[in-house]
Amino acid sequence: MAKHYYFFKTMKVSGRQRLRPLPGQKETSGRPIEGTLNVQADTRMREDYPLGTVFGSESLELRCIGSTTFYSAGKIYPIGLNNGDYHSADHMPSREMNEAYEAYKDAVTPKAHEEAVLFTENGNATTPGTLLAQMKADRRMNAPTIDTEGFHIADKDWYLLVRNIMSKVNTMMVGPSGTGKTELVLLACRKLGLECNVYDMGSMYDPVSGLLGVHRLQKGGESVFDYAKFTQDIQKPGVILLDELSRAPVTTNNILFPCLDSRRMLPVEMAGGDELRSIAVHPDCVFIATANVGAEYTGTMSLDRALVGRFFPLELDYMPLDSEVKVLTKRCGITPADAENIANVALTIRNLYGKQEISCTISTRETLAAARLVADGWTSLEAMELTFLPLFEGTRTEGERGMVAKIFMTR
Repeated sequence: MAKHYYFFKTMKVSGRQRLRPLPGQKETSGRPIEGTLNVQADTRMREDYPLGTVFGSESLELRCIGSTTFYSAGKIYPIGLNNGDYHSADHMPSREMNEAYEAYKDAVTPKAHEEAVLFTENGNATTPGTLLAQMKADRRMNAPTIDTEGFHIADKDWYLLVRNIMSKVNTMMVGPSGTGKTELVLLACRKLGLECNVYDMGSMYDPVSGLLGVHRLQKGGESVFDYAKFTQDIQKPGVILLDELSRAPVTTNNILFPCLDSRRMLPVEMAGGDELRSIAVHPDCVFIATANVGAEYTGTMSLDRALVGRFFPLELDYMPLDSEVKVLTKRCGITPADAENIANVALTIRNLYGKQEISCTISTRETLAAARLVADGWTSLEAMELTFLPLFEGTRTEGERGMVAKIFMTR
């Protein structure tokens, strides 16, 4: 298993020399390292080298004594010096540590160092970096783009989602169907190196057995309680994705309430568990929910405000027209003209829906389906007739379907 290295820099804070973590680093668990906390390490080693020297270590541990929180590092080594500048041969870092530092510098933009700690001429730190500055400086955390992932999301929404996952803030992503809410969560987890366990709440007709467990009759007539997978997933670090929570039965609320509030426990006793009355949720487990709220979504429930209040709200909408054209072109390999035709029709339908002139809208999922048909040889008109029209009531000449068919013809 490859070693994990951490890097720090000496600076003056309130007239005293301190060792602080460099920005854009994470613990092995994926939790971000806070650049404003002091690092406890070999004082003599630190003072043997000039202020501003970078040090590396193979270990770092977060500690709390009373009201003081700080990091404790293992043996530290000065990094990036000429061989003649090391005071002793045992001060020299390993080749692997040097290579890890070079890789770190490649991954973090130079601006990160300016945003994390600004120095005056006498070396006093003036402005500590924020988590947002560190995320933006870390190239691994960059917002997905159409060119890289074939995906569009506003930077503000992306960094808020990543921040909430890193800070273990339960989040509800609300928006029209097909805007990529589920895909975004999975992408964020991949970038953060976190396990994501997905639960399709819309298809969970019995949340008691689906989330808690069920008694099963064994040979011999003995009844044994079979704990659901959910009971295991909440006991480890990672993300629990409650997909389409707005389609879940209302009985789900009573199960999730204690998981999401300060109790952080799962009431297994509701299902009659044999051994446990409740199961504690792991401190590094965070819940992300997605919801399609609106009358046009068949089977959606009016979400309990007590449930919604246990999540940080993150609202997503359809991407801008030019971005949707680029996504259709990038993902499906169709011409910009065909992509623009499909995206414009979808936009017109969405505007009519916003004015409540029709009862259904067109999601990005449907525009992608139409674009894939075009890539396979259908014309854009044929593709839209096959994917869009079945969503609407009426005939090709009357009702909502007739209105949509006329939109096709104007294109």
